[in-house]
Amino acid sequence: MAGTADSDWPVLVGARVVLRVLTMGDVDTWHAGDDVEQQRWFEAPGRAPRENVVRYIRETRESWASSGSKRAWGIWLGDVLAGGIDVADRGQGSAYLSYVVFPASRRKGAASESIPLVAAWAFENWPVDRVVATIDERNLASRATAERAGLTYDGIADPSEYGESGTMLRYVLHRPAIQNTHA
Repeated sequence: MAGTADSDWPVLVGARVVLRVLTMGDVDTWHAGDDVEQQRWFEAPGRAPRENVVRYIRETRESWASSGSKRAWGIWLGDVLAGGIDVADRGQGSAYLSYVVFPASRRKGAASESIPLVAAWAFENWPVDRVVATIDERNLASRATAERAGLTYDGIADPSEYGESGTMLRYVLHRPAIQNTHA
């Protein structure tokens, strides 16, 4: 990661959230945010070992440093690490996003405010025409979050779009059309 610094990586700012690249100083807070609800939707067998969080943060930082196809941010509400969001350019004009909000920060709009910020970043920086979230059909909270963020239901997701079991639904946000300012 020589030659890159956190200051080279974008900080995305919303009305209530700030998204910034996670650091190794965030490992323990991220690890403490793991709970049964999160494990359920990501099909984890239990609490993730701390070394998994270290690996995740290291890999996401390496992806930033190497201009990789996946980018991730922590979501802050004030001084609190509320969760995280990532987006991956999978080619063929689509970027897939995933988000998690830790228990103490749920139902405060952290993810629904973060999604459009990350989508705008993807549209500006990658050759993608749509941002996609695949969500378990039973995860009503995540589906509502996607809709509040402006994504629309697009149908049942193809198994090639996700790694979890069960029926996953595809929610999509299309690249905004460029407005003609010369009327």
